[in-house]
Amino acid sequence: MAFLGSKEETFTALDGGSIQDKNQRQKMLSNFMAPQVLKLRAEAQVMLIKNSDDMLVNGSMGRVKRFVDAATYGTPNDKEGLGNAAVVGGGLSSAAGASKKGAALDTKLYPVVEFVLPHGGKRDVLILPEMWKVELPNGEVQVSRTQVSSNSLHHV
Repeated sequence: MAFLGSKEETFTALDGGSIQDKNQRQKMLSNFMAPQVLKLRAEAQVMLIKNSDDMLVNGSMGRVKRFVDAATYGTPNDKEGLGNAAVVGGGLSSAAGASKKGAALDTKLYPVVEFVLPHGGKRDVLILPEMWKVELPNGEVQVSRTQVSSNSLHHV
């Protein structure tokens, strides 16, 4: 990825859950496709690791076009977006989701990925953090990982 020459952006996952044993916790977290640390650059090729909708599914390939904060994306202040705003992820209460609704200011930059759709069209999508979790029947979350990793991404 270093040959791309653009600035590298690092996304570190937020891990949680009720399991206290570090070895057991790490073993369960290692089963998630979402990495603990994800490094991306503009022009990097990426792959969704979670279904988003009928067109963007696990395995869909895309290219990182740029990075933008969620509060600016798709607004008149988003000079590069030109009104083409779709958002993937953020299916949890996060600062990014809150800022998109105007509740809080979030200046963290997230990747905008261009996907080629099956019918030949293209779609730009802002990728926000998503949560993966292992949950007991009573709702207790044993382990969780929140990462910009698809509706999230995996560098290929």
